Amino acid sequence: MAVRLYNSRTRSLDELRPLKEGRVGIYVCGMTPSFHPHLGHARTFLTFDVLRRHLRARGYDVTYVQNVTDIDDRIIERAATEGVPWDQIVTRYLGEYEAAAQRLGLMPPDKEPRATQEIPAIVELVDGLIKKGVAYESGDGVYFAVDEGVFPRYGELSHQSIDELRAGVRVAVREDKRGRLDFALWKKAKPGEPSWPSPWGPGRPGWHIECSAMARKYLGDEFDIHGGAADLIFPHHENEVAQTESYTGLHPMAEFWLHAGLLNVDGQKMSKSLGNFTPLTQMLDRYPAAVIRYLFLQTGYRKPSNFTADSIDAAGKGLRGLYADLDKLRETVKPSGGANQQASPNPAEVAEFDEFLDDDLNTAGAVGWLQTYIKSAFKERATPARAREVVATAEHCLERFGLPADAQTAGVAATSSQVKLNKAARMELSIIAGERDASDIELVEKVVAHLDDARKSKDWAKSDRLRDALKRAGIAVKNTPSGSQWSVDGRS
Repeated sequence: MAVRLYNSRTRSLDELRPLKEGRVGIYVCGMTPSFHPHLGHARTFLTFDVLRRHLRARGYDVTYVQNVTDIDDRIIERAATEGVPWDQIVTRYLGEYEAAAQRLGLMPPDKEPRATQEIPAIVELVDGLIKKGVAYESGDGVYFAVDEGVFPRYGELSHQSIDELRAGVRVAVREDKRGRLDFALWKKAKPGEPSWPSPWGPGRPGWHIECSAMARKYLGDEFDIHGGAADLIFPHHENEVAQTESYTGLHPMAEFWLHAGLLNVDGQKMSKSLGNFTPLTQMLDRYPAAVIRYLFLQTGYRKPSNFTADSIDAAGKGLRGLYADLDKLRETVKPSGGANQQASPNPAEVAEFDEFLDDDLNTAGAVGWLQTYIKSAFKERATPARAREVVATAEHCLERFGLPADAQTAGVAATSSQVKLNKAARMELSIIAGERDASDIELVEKVVAHLDDARKSKDWAKSDRLRDALKRAGIAVKNTPSGSQWSVDGRS
């Protein structure tokens, strides 16, 4: 099955046919380090991390470029507010993002250009647009002349007409431009602002032109996939198309435009003013990175994702359960005296997994397939040889997701190998859970779920009884805003 992806440009599922056989070029709009990175950034970059892993596993030679917008209005404003140099703001928040990306297991970009290091390429592109008659110099900068109709396809990516766009745009105060939709390619420096030399005087690049210049420099005039968050479709990506295609005369700039859905928190847009903004580093201190990955894998990448305390708690339990089932298989193939025998992933079963990711990166379907695949092998009492093959296949699929192969590496609180109930404790928890055949870890999970239900209904007497039963089983429980967190003998 060929890889098919939803193309925002065509609004359809299109087959990936690389411009150069066997090679895929991807450009993703990266960080503007003017403030703390957040979960929305994680959601976007995790999407393209999984895409990149999948394409490489499918045999493509992938070049992945993710830029850094290290100069813009917000960076300058925050530097002025804090009374520090602009580059100190960049260093602080870019460093924070890079540390978070490493914890999340994001593969580093093949190229990570910064706007301030690509000024010559940006100036060349702006100068070329002026010479082609699609841009003009004004008192405060250089602008692309959208309203003069120099680029008739303007609005095609966002699927809006010029009139619709013109009616919705707001003109920034003191912008010296001819038309409402015209946008800045170069901003002439104001007193005290950082600047770089150009034919139009000292200044800095506009937001959109830098991506056009960097994508063109590192991937060429035309390339395969351009990605980013959905809120970049207009104006950022629409303006990139206008700049690049006006300069090169080629269409399309990118064969595919892929956009990751936005993230809400408790059903609301993430915002400092609403009090629901939490820096990504704090979220990673609160929850294992693998659990955050697993949470986002369970929602299609194009759909809006809603982060709640219950959803992250459920993701943690789901991931812990997946590892517990995988541990059951590993127990059946532990070596007894001899060397551990290795197995290879089953090609036919990997192909079944691939079918989900080939279908517009359907990670939710792939997660469901993997859960059923592992559980079924255990229930069918797989032979040691078959169990080894299933474990190898499952580990291959986990790597495709960017997830560790085992619970300990994933930082999940407890695994089946850690939970060993004695006969009396197992019998007591089995009666409470109404289960006889469940594993030890499944029994603990079910009783903890009953405990959560008792707390929500304010049945404190029942809550105390369940907590005491868990304590007798050697399980410590801690109340948190996201529900009960449990550990063995108090160890997380």
